[in-house]
Amino acid sequence: MDKLEIKNFIIPGVTLAGLAGAAIMLLAGDRSAYNNILMATMIIGTLPVLWRMVKDLLNAHFGVDIIAIVAIVGSFVLDQFLAGTVILLMLSGGEALEAFALQRARRELTALLARVPTVAHKRFGNQLVDIAVTEIRTGDVLVVKPGEMVPADGIIEDGISEVDESAITGESLPAEKKPGALAYSGSLNKGGSLNLRASRPASESTYEKIISLVKEASESRAPVVRLADRYSVWFTAITFIIAVAAWQISHDPVRLLAVLVVATPCPLILATPIAIMSGVSKAASRGIIVKSGGALEKLAEIKAFIFDKTGTLTLGTPEVAGVKALSGDENRLVKIAASLDQLSNHVLSRSLRAFAASRNLPLDYPGDFKELFGEGVSGSIGGKTFLFGKLSFLQTRGVAVPPEISIEHEQYQKQGKIAVYLGSETELLGTILFADVVRPEIKNLFRDLKVMGMEKIVMLTGDRQNVAELIGKQLGLTDIHAEALPEGKVNEVHAHKKEFGSVAMVGDGVNDAPALAAADVGIAIGGHGGTASSESSDMVITVDDLARVGQAFKIARSTLRIAKESIFVGIGVSILLMLIAALGHIIPVYGALLQEALDVLVILNALRVNFVKIQA
Repeated sequence: MDKLEIKNFIIPGVTLAGLAGAAIMLLAGDRSAYNNILMATMIIGTLPVLWRMVKDLLNAHFGVDIIAIVAIVGSFVLDQFLAGTVILLMLSGGEALEAFALQRARRELTALLARVPTVAHKRFGNQLVDIAVTEIRTGDVLVVKPGEMVPADGIIEDGISEVDESAITGESLPAEKKPGALAYSGSLNKGGSLNLRASRPASESTYEKIISLVKEASESRAPVVRLADRYSVWFTAITFIIAVAAWQISHDPVRLLAVLVVATPCPLILATPIAIMSGVSKAASRGIIVKSGGALEKLAEIKAFIFDKTGTLTLGTPEVAGVKALSGDENRLVKIAASLDQLSNHVLSRSLRAFAASRNLPLDYPGDFKELFGEGVSGSIGGKTFLFGKLSFLQTRGVAVPPEISIEHEQYQKQGKIAVYLGSETELLGTILFADVVRPEIKNLFRDLKVMGMEKIVMLTGDRQNVAELIGKQLGLTDIHAEALPEGKVNEVHAHKKEFGSVAMVGDGVNDAPALAAADVGIAIGGHGGTASSESSDMVITVDDLARVGQAFKIARSTLRIAKESIFVGIGVSILLMLIAALGHIIPVYGALLQEALDVLVILNALRVNFVKIQA
């Protein structure tokens, strides 16, 4: 337990110690010490709570806690120290439990934006000097080494490479970068070394703009109203009406205090934090980290879900989507291609090897292996030379390509697929297609969300329109928004918030971070704890399983339903007890004990969240 968590439990700890000390003095027969300990406990414990409540009232925040404070102060004035101390324990304990649940959830997350570039390599003639990213100026020539992040937006002047821009644009396939091409800061160089001329300072780069959007969206969020406080005004009004009636009937201050004591909103104060803690714990057991209790409450009331496409609705990594053999069978084609490609570092190589393994195809080690990065590979297998790569790569090496293949190639590009070709020294042997694949759990997730009352499901992506429409058609979605950069995603979130009142955004990349922050509930997928997406979201799903979104929604709904049950039952019992106390049948101490018994029932009911059945 860290210092902040310990601080939350100081007042409940002091109150428990005071009750224990008073009990010892009572058993020892020292009534004076008993009263003094309880009085001191009330003073020490109530002053900080009272001061915080005064500040809340000055800020126009009215909560149910005011009844508890009035009851505590009244107990002190009328020398009902035991009743006041019990109420203080309930009030401070409920607040500590709520804070404890949220701090434990936040602890699971890593530091903000761990992938932000901090160092750049600047060229001075033939020299290379490391400088801080903050020192980059427009016109600086920077060298981006293989495996490094691009530190600033710029134009490629020298070098050819493939760059992973998925964190910025959402495009799942790596982008080929040649001289004259634009490279975005925050993208990952996955190939050869690049020289680029910075087109703007790092502080004005695409990546920094994303960070700025995240901060702006986070700061503009409306504060979450505590569930209990939604019922505070009318419940407080009923309480004081009954209390005034008790005074009018009896003119007895103790009877008025008894009404306030039994009205102390234990169920309202305790039901939500206990249910929330149970919900946070239940979610954590499913690999779902909830960063605030308000997020769990808000998720339960969401009417529209917005999903990012790349890496969220799809796997984010191209998989083999088809094999077309022009000569021989498909397995021979896959075996030769995977054998050649096993020595390549290309992003598609791993997918192809996995596909060959799924067909139980043993690979041969290629001889005379050569790779032209971003174009293709060549090598010999069984004494024969083969080429595997882009269509242009094979054509420039003398492989005959029929006209119909060129037409098919254009169709594949329109469908968002990558076509890689295998050929001998003279003959085209076939095609292997790669595409970003829809997650298998998606359709069941959408069905479950609709069963649970979801009104709208939206797909939002930075990918091309034709690719987005193909994916949307597979998923049965009609509300599709493509070619949206980070700022555009934020605008779409705001537009859907106006239409539906509240929305949840589900995404996984840095480019999703501003939209996650702008949504009422942001859910980051895949456990990318070091990215802006996890830091700007309200929930992080630490396993790469989108079905957990549905599980989080069910846990949230169950948590809110059980909390409301406790609140309404508690309110009903409290009103009944107030009426009995108003007639003079309950004294303050017994009223406090009755409320504590009600607390036990509320806690037991709230703990039912832990037993909510969640489909594996």
